[in-house]
Amino acid sequence: MKGFLAQFLTAAWASLSAAEPPEEVPVQFVRGDSNADGERDLSDDVFLLEHFFLGGPAPDCLAAADSDNDGELAISDPIYHLAHLFLAGAPPEAPYPGCGVAATTGSLPCAAYPPCEFETLASSYSLLTTVAGKGLRADDLNEWDPSFEGELATGAELSNPHLAMGDLAGNIYIADKEAHAIRKVTPAGRIFTVAGTNSAGDGPDTPGPATERSLNSPNGLWVREDGTLYLLDLLNSKIRRVDRTGRMTTLISVPGGIVGGRGLWVRADESLVYFSSFTELKRWTPEEGVDTFAAGFTGLGNIAMDPEGRLVATDREAHRVYRLSGDGTKTPIAGNGTTVGGGDGWPALETGLNEVRAVCFRRDGSYFLGTHRGSQVWFVDTRGIIHLFLDGRRGSHDGDGEPFRNPGLKVSEVRAVTLDSFENLLVTENDAGFVRMVVRR
Repeated sequence: MKGFLAQFLTAAWASLSAAEPPEEVPVQFVRGDSNADGERDLSDDVFLLEHFFLGGPAPDCLAAADSDNDGELAISDPIYHLAHLFLAGAPPEAPYPGCGVAATTGSLPCAAYPPCEFETLASSYSLLTTVAGKGLRADDLNEWDPSFEGELATGAELSNPHLAMGDLAGNIYIADKEAHAIRKVTPAGRIFTVAGTNSAGDGPDTPGPATERSLNSPNGLWVREDGTLYLLDLLNSKIRRVDRTGRMTTLISVPGGIVGGRGLWVRADESLVYFSSFTELKRWTPEEGVDTFAAGFTGLGNIAMDPEGRLVATDREAHRVYRLSGDGTKTPIAGNGTTVGGGDGWPALETGLNEVRAVCFRRDGSYFLGTHRGSQVWFVDTRGIIHLFLDGRRGSHDGDGEPFRNPGLKVSEVRAVTLDSFENLLVTENDAGFVRMVVRR
């Protein structure tokens, strides 16, 4: 049964990867909440009346403001809503009082409705599946066997993978740290080595075949849409590039070494690189070389760039996520600095994120987080409210082939989360070594 399920999910993933990027799903909303503050009260009608008569702003979600559901935004809408609030009039039609989409055709458009942002996002994802790894061993040893090469990725043993990223062709690249290699999983679900020799070493810095150049504990990865990849070769203290022809060269040799690095970000023209080194964020430019961009962290995890071009870093040991300004000043955006408190539906800054390590952004500025010790994947909406996306605990691995929102403990020790070119969510997790995918509809 498991073999059939793996083949079925592989075929489904291949068809998805070959398709065009997914269309946007309908925005969910609550009818009657004209000012989109998450409450249905007098302020909604004041908001509309100010729009009609005092030049106030129009609602972002016209459908939510259409209280009488007649397909028009008019004075009849606040009258209808006021009658419901104060004269025992009929309530607005669905979606009401909870989030949903309009049940009738011809409804007014809804550009955005932040209080239902998570429900809209969740409706755009479907199944949870395993992309790579079979999870038989949970240790710090090299588990790679040559027989895995070219076979189904779900039958290959990964060795403490630290990050997975996708390209536009639907390939997924994995930093297989303890096996000292970078793997590629094709849309057909086959796994191949694309960099490293599967044994520790320090390959030449000059250009040459990537699979003939040794690496030593690569645990950072950055992939461009065209399949060019960059890797953080940790114990060699180097950032290396592998081009589309499979040739690897050293882009940066880091003076003084890299300590506990895993986060990596590279500008498309290679004019700027950021990477983490335990308590410091490093920056490299061709003109200035390597310097310290920001310091004072407790134990860095991964890094990401938000849609406005601002660097964001997870401080795993401090249980916080920081946004950095151009001068390296840190501003916390998620995590309360402890492992407890807050939770689903709470402000992200009031929620305990137990060893938060993973971060990736969506185009609207919302983002996913993953906690290592907490074994959870979270979603933070554009209002800064956090929502539990995937639950888990250490050692759990469940839910393959099922809707991701089904109850249960699905993931363990999340190391990284990334979005591929098709908005599928990739989750690198588990000491036993798995890469999971939450499939975008």
